[in-house]
Amino acid sequence: MKSKPEVQLAEPGNRQGDTLKLKLVGRHRFLTLVAGAVAIFVLLFSGIAPAQDDSSENSPTQLRRFIDEQVGGIQKLKVPDNDHLPQARLPDGTLTSDPRFQTTEAKRYLGKLTFFDPVTTARIIPSFGGVLATRQTGSCGSCHLGEVAGKSGTLINLNVGGEGRSYTDAAGNLIPRRRPRVDILPRLRDTPLFPGDALVDALPTLTDVYLVPPPPGQIEVDDPARGEKLPTPLKLVATGRLDALDSVGRNVPNMVGVAFNNRQLLGGFAGEIDALPGALNPFNFPAQENVAQLLLDAHRMQDFEGAELQKVPALVKLFRDAFPEEAAQADAANNMDLLINDNTVLRARATFMRTLVTRNTPFDKFLAGDNSALTASQRRGAKLFFTAATNGGAGCFSCHSGPMLNKQPNDPDVTGTGQFVEENFFNIGLSDHPVQALNRLARNDPNFIDNGRREITGRDSDIYKFRATTMRQLKGSRFFFHNGAFTNVRDVVQYFNAGVPQNPVTGASATPRFTNPRGPGSPSGLGLTEDEVNAITDFLENALFDPAFVNFDPNSTTITMQPNARDLTYSVYRPDLAALGAKDGFMPSGRPISNNDPLSRRDAGLEFLNVTSQARTELTGSASTGRRQQDIYRITNTDSSTVIDTHLLIIVEGLSDQFRLENSSGTTSAGDPYIRVFLPNGVLLPGQSISQTLLFTRQRTDPKEELTDESRRASAPPAQARGYTLNLLSGQGNP
Repeated sequence: MKSKPEVQLAEPGNRQGDTLKLKLVGRHRFLTLVAGAVAIFVLLFSGIAPAQDDSSENSPTQLRRFIDEQVGGIQKLKVPDNDHLPQARLPDGTLTSDPRFQTTEAKRYLGKLTFFDPVTTARIIPSFGGVLATRQTGSCGSCHLGEVAGKSGTLINLNVGGEGRSYTDAAGNLIPRRRPRVDILPRLRDTPLFPGDALVDALPTLTDVYLVPPPPGQIEVDDPARGEKLPTPLKLVATGRLDALDSVGRNVPNMVGVAFNNRQLLGGFAGEIDALPGALNPFNFPAQENVAQLLLDAHRMQDFEGAELQKVPALVKLFRDAFPEEAAQADAANNMDLLINDNTVLRARATFMRTLVTRNTPFDKFLAGDNSALTASQRRGAKLFFTAATNGGAGCFSCHSGPMLNKQPNDPDVTGTGQFVEENFFNIGLSDHPVQALNRLARNDPNFIDNGRREITGRDSDIYKFRATTMRQLKGSRFFFHNGAFTNVRDVVQYFNAGVPQNPVTGASATPRFTNPRGPGSPSGLGLTEDEVNAITDFLENALFDPAFVNFDPNSTTITMQPNARDLTYSVYRPDLAALGAKDGFMPSGRPISNNDPLSRRDAGLEFLNVTSQARTELTGSASTGRRQQDIYRITNTDSSTVIDTHLLIIVEGLSDQFRLENSSGTTSAGDPYIRVFLPNGVLLPGQSISQTLLFTRQRTDPKEELTDESRRASAPPAQARGYTLNLLSGQGNP
């Protein structure tokens, strides 16, 4: 092989020759750098990212190989399209191709609309404490917000009897909120039982109180299954399903990946074999249909919604599209109950829930081969996630495998609904959800703790166990675990890292996977460093988050959970429904999305509450300089019991045409300027005050007037924006 000739123009040691040689070498390096830069430029602007160095141990390619080995094939983590979602599995584990459980677009669309339409919550029975004024004010969507992964985003979860949905702060962040309607619900106690107790609730939704014969009778408290199981039906004397407030004694679970669970709800209530003492599945439904059925009963719909749905022509059309066989039977018998009933409703909703998946997270793109999809930090987090705790990792994948990261890696059906059942329930030593205080009171047992899985199976070995849920879409979903005790992902990771139970009673039987994941005799927890905890948090929050689940993206195969413009712009996308009276932007019944209580309508910008009489407005300072006037007001909530909430809109009425409000947020439909005030924590409490400055500018009336000169500005008459009045509204949107 020929050696490359050396350029030498002078004898070694000759300074001039050495200098010339260095210049040539430098020029060569410069040209090499330029060529490299040009290559990168071409790659970037041709849409091709430069390949990362895959030679290192922590490279994307090496990480994919590692994960592939850990889970037995990286294909087991990939999310299928809607046509290949998991086949329904019956409670006994049998896969079924029953056409009743098949996914069609017509069923999905109908299920989505009925899920979020308040027309459905018509089952209000005053004899059990139901308040008629709350009828048709909530929906499934009251507790399942798309922006927070189908959870409620609040610690206390309320449907009918609650008010409000969410508000935005000054930075544009969405803050979920729903609270009891203390204005119309009966006050039941004088002393709060738990933080946030509004004193208006007696029982959580899925808790019933039975009278056990013979006389004088004994009161027993259990779930709705108990009354259906005993040979002699028990007398129902009180029920959280029908009282004034629809509340839940556990945190609402993440709804991403419903299709990939063979048991639904955190204790596995739905999808169970009906023979179990706490199960209620008389029709032997798969988990998705069973949970839809159970929630008809739990959330004010069963036996009542069908008649209401039949009154909406657009919904009748959608039921015909989704259930053609039932439509033919209804027409033949001239009986619409054969088409629109609880059974067809729950089947449509189950279909909708099955399609709630995310497919376009950075992790999905990484699995598909995109080396730049994950940051270095997220790759470190993924490596720890898929490394066994006994090998120095976090071992998360031992409970969170499969496409939705919610199963055991050795489940024979890890990519489907799952074949394992009990392997997916764990006791990690948690305390109770605050609303369980109502159960302790009803049972007259101050030591009662939520039994978890044991409530369903009756087995002592299942006490305090709860379902391992998906790791997708955790970012921003706020309250975690069945008790809602943790409000951010990092604290959840740190809880597992410490391995110390939150509650000594539940912790006494906590699974060793939690307390001693590194093996018997090892110290508690995972032993991760702070940097490792941060890397796992980064992976969970950012690498597993899909924005298209929240905001509609026409280029994404992920479908938004919340109804979007394409779903509800009937005049463009469903003119057949528009012709039947469906109004753009609203549910087919004409009601708002999710909720129809006054606060929710204000949250949605559909109406505003005049709170001028509820507040004292004081001018605390005023100054005029040239053409500008500054007025400072203190606004105080003078009502002794009612908050001013959502956004406070200060409307300036009667302002002279010579002046404009310089710091206005917008203009009302009547043409008056207003300022939007983002209240601290979304409310102005009784007695609380805020200060707001109004800046006015006098318009130039003389075309020759030029106030650029300091002397002329000083000699100009001061601004006098007088004669205006302030009107105060509560609400979001533009008034």
